[in-house]
Amino acid sequence: MSEPSSAGFQELLNRRFVALLAVSFLASFVSSPLYSSLLPVYVEAGLARSPLFSAGLRGLFFTLGGLCSIPAGMLCDAFGIKRVFILGQFGPLLAGAIFLTGDPYLLSALCIGLGMTFGFSSTGGQSYLLGSVPARVLGMAAGGYFLSSTLGSAAGNLLAGPIADNLGYERLGHLACATAAGIVFLSLVLLPSLPRPENNERSAARSLAGFIDLCRRREVRLLLAIRYLPTSYWGAVTLLIPLLIFRVSGTNTSVTTYSAISLVAACGSQLLTGRLVDRIGRWKPVVISSSLVAVSAVGLTFTAHTLAGLYIFGIVASVFAWSLSTTMPGILQLTAREGEEGRVVGSAHVAWSAGMLSGSLGGGKLIDWGTSVPFAIGTVFALGAVACGIGLYYAHRASDPGPGRRPE
Repeated sequence: MSEPSSAGFQELLNRRFVALLAVSFLASFVSSPLYSSLLPVYVEAGLARSPLFSAGLRGLFFTLGGLCSIPAGMLCDAFGIKRVFILGQFGPLLAGAIFLTGDPYLLSALCIGLGMTFGFSSTGGQSYLLGSVPARVLGMAAGGYFLSSTLGSAAGNLLAGPIADNLGYERLGHLACATAAGIVFLSLVLLPSLPRPENNERSAARSLAGFIDLCRRREVRLLLAIRYLPTSYWGAVTLLIPLLIFRVSGTNTSVTTYSAISLVAACGSQLLTGRLVDRIGRWKPVVISSSLVAVSAVGLTFTAHTLAGLYIFGIVASVFAWSLSTTMPGILQLTAREGEEGRVVGSAHVAWSAGMLSGSLGGGKLIDWGTSVPFAIGTVFALGAVACGIGLYYAHRASDPGPGRRPE
């Protein structure tokens, strides 16, 4: 057992994958605490706006992210993945600029730009991941990729909260912008280009028709559903839990401390999930992770009015939502046929963005009806994801021969 494990580890230590991890870590370090943890708090405490306004800003972000993932996928297949991914690295610069203005219109414009760059970053990053490692170690590679993002987010949250409390939001924005400019430069220098298949020179019309053809396949529809349903619940969680914690505790630091703890807790789950995917196949981790996401939704339904409940079940949601995400690159690889990897990844990101959009807007509205209402509805969505995971197993089992072998 040790020799295959050692060989697999060596296959991960290539320049492409290591550079991808470094860029992913730095981008999340700068941007994640800004547009995720602190944005709703900044809007309420700094701008005296309602949670629904925060939900609208996040809605712009996720709408543009989803829409831009379609051309991003086409560009990945036609013109190269590295170029698309680097375009996405301008996102942290815009995330820092969010805290440099109190004007609602400029704030909305920045969220639009941030969403556009996020669509390119997410589609380009996951497409780059699929091309940077062999299929037999993709599970661990996916775990490492998401882990780099998680660790970056955790470290960024640990610093961003105290900076906001002690120095103010404007100083936080300046520091973030300066760091983000360095990330763009490092991306240009560190990331090697990936070879493109010779048959990938296609017109935009043909590529767009390819998206329509994708959605006619049953396994693609199930893939899109399992990306949308739990993500809709997760969108409500990421908007509401920081806000509810702030209302109970009254400090930014308590919000970012929760975010950091939940992300660190997710790290071990990501590595374990990646390892399990390589050893036992994709499907058991998919069903187990989606089931425990549903458990977190039930817990929040009954305990969201307490700080302990928000911390405990929020962390459970974070751990297993990230675990479920770790299984997705393998499912994307099974689903994509030759030359369509970028479009499959882009389609999945559209579903993810739609989920975050509906979850954010729904959570921002439903929280006025009662603290437990958004999480009760999220329970239904999470149970739907479990059903989709089982459906994907039956749709794909002939294509997933099991651990240790490449899918046909």
